[in-house]
Amino acid sequence: MNDYASTHQADSIILTAVLLLPAEPDWYWHNLAQVPFLLRNALTLQRAGIKKLIIWMQSPAESIDARQLEQDPRIDLNIEWIVDNTLLNTCAMVLDGSTLLEESEIVEAMTPSSENRTDTSSFYFFPDPLKQLLESQETNLIAVIPAHESSRLFNEKDFQAAEEQLLKSAGLGNDSLMDRLVTRFISRQLTRLFLKTGLTPNQITFLSLLIGLGSAWSFYQGSYFPGVVGSLLLLVSAWVDCTDGEIARLKFMETPQGAQLDIFCDNIVHLCVFFAIGIGLFFQTGDSLYKLSGGLAVYGSLVSFILLNSIIVKQKQAAGQGKPSDTCLVDQLANRDFAYFLLVMACVGRLDIFIILAAIGSNLLAIYLTYRRLRATPGGDQQ
Repeated sequence: MNDYASTHQADSIILTAVLLLPAEPDWYWHNLAQVPFLLRNALTLQRAGIKKLIIWMQSPAESIDARQLEQDPRIDLNIEWIVDNTLLNTCAMVLDGSTLLEESEIVEAMTPSSENRTDTSSFYFFPDPLKQLLESQETNLIAVIPAHESSRLFNEKDFQAAEEQLLKSAGLGNDSLMDRLVTRFISRQLTRLFLKTGLTPNQITFLSLLIGLGSAWSFYQGSYFPGVVGSLLLLVSAWVDCTDGEIARLKFMETPQGAQLDIFCDNIVHLCVFFAIGIGLFFQTGDSLYKLSGGLAVYGSLVSFILLNSIIVKQKQAAGQGKPSDTCLVDQLANRDFAYFLLVMACVGRLDIFIILAAIGSNLLAIYLTYRRLRATPGGDQQ
């Protein structure tokens, strides 16, 4: 075995992918959730951790505009286009470019395995130089990732089915109960709409913020009908809020700044809604208890946000990448489910119960999080 292969195996990870493109160039730039098919596969490889992408075309005479791929601002891969035997010193995984790639399968394939991955029968196109390499003594340089027929995209019907599956998988791994049962179903319909508009995830975040502030203004009016309208607007804001992350994941536009903006705007809406409910009830009844409850709900929520902010951002990023969540408390607390309870309370005319519970619950959470933070400091008892 050559030195490169030895070194690479020592690192126990494959960072190069070879994408084989059967002769069907028109489909490679067909959009899937507004991302061209070939670009989506390249970005999926990049998201999985691949550093170098080698693209091998069956019919190089039928040119693909390489610049359209390489100049995309989302691409950070080292891309090489080849049509001859130049892979002999490269440890890589080989994938079928006519199939929609899955990040989880790529991540699994990046770790060298004792399994003999040399079966090429599922490929529509597999170049002779690669076959010769597999038959040689250097077979451990190449890991062949079998192509799944169900993931192959060759006609319009295939693309429609693949896009539907992408939309269904755009949620987060730490979604709450109501997110899974209701919110994601509605947000997927909105995502279909927003994908056609060209709106960016951050623009959708600001749209959600504006709707949420409209909700707060309705609650501020302090009467029954505006309260119901406010609770409905808050739900719409939550549904729209889901779509910014879905579109960011579907279009490979996730950024730490976007995640931070999303969390910040969510909490601005929640703080304004709690304040507006308390003041609205005070205007309606003249009872200062509700003004105090609104203020306490804002205070407790603000302290909790400050203490949980960095954790929530990390959780969202990990969940968006399909990684397991290990902070169950955060998953349960940092969700939108309370908006459904608020709608019920507004419909039965008991916003007073909601704001009192919000004041108590948010401050108990703030006290617990403060206690946990103090115990986690070097001077605390927690190890």
